Amino acid sequence: MFFANTIVVASHRRSGMRWTIDALRNNSPDINDSYMSLEQMGADHDGAIPLSKFRRQLLNMDGRVLINVHDLPAADSWKGLDERLFARAVLQHSPTIYAHRDGRDVMVSLYYYMQSFSESVRNQSFAQFLRGEAALDGEESALSRPGYWAFHVESWLKRDNLLTISYSDLEANYESTVRKLAAFLEVSLNDDLRPLTMPGPPEDEPILGALLEKLGLRRRRGGYPDQARVGKSGDWRKLFDRRDREFFMQEAGEMMRQLGYQR
Repeated sequence: MFFANTIVVASHRRSGMRWTIDALRNNSPDINDSYMSLEQMGADHDGAIPLSKFRRQLLNMDGRVLINVHDLPAADSWKGLDERLFARAVLQHSPTIYAHRDGRDVMVSLYYYMQSFSESVRNQSFAQFLRGEAALDGEESALSRPGYWAFHVESWLKRDNLLTISYSDLEANYESTVRKLAAFLEVSLNDDLRPLTMPGPPEDEPILGALLEKLGLRRRRGGYPDQARVGKSGDWRKLFDRRDREFFMQEAGEMMRQLGYQR
């Protein structure tokens, strides 16, 4: 059964998922070059593929296969029953890496990211964006964006067979973090660890990305990130004013303290 070969990499959006994936696939010969996204089974996903093709692709991939997911661990967002049950099975039977990041930096990164495709966000100040409701399963969730971030982290931390790492771990303690990942997953590492690189995308990157999406695959090791901007830990200080900080801590302060992020 292919669940013996799957590894789930989960995170809230803009929290270091790509770095986590590349840290593993670039440094362990036991992990397949390509990776898959569990959300691709959703009909509204840009690179949607049917469940039958997703399963077939997974069965044909050698080694340990990374499957990323931004959804909540309950996997309720899939409309189809078969897709929902399959997603839950993958999440239940796979060891999971959960990457988290200072929620304030997540808000800043999400703000810039959403401006790249949302006219409404482009017309919002950061203060307005921060206080907006988070979209959950295509509908308003009644949670603020910081509130949903805290809920997302809390939901995943309740899972068994899970290792958490932080964005700042990958920034400041890369080698020890890679070795921690490998030990948890029981995979071997190359003699020389390959550092993370964040070059800008080449001119043909959108075409290549679209082609791989149609095949149900992601970029191979050494691939380029989806966007040029790469945030640094502490970037939130450039946008948050006092009222933003107070609002954020009101909505997500408990989780921030639990994760060890300083006020």
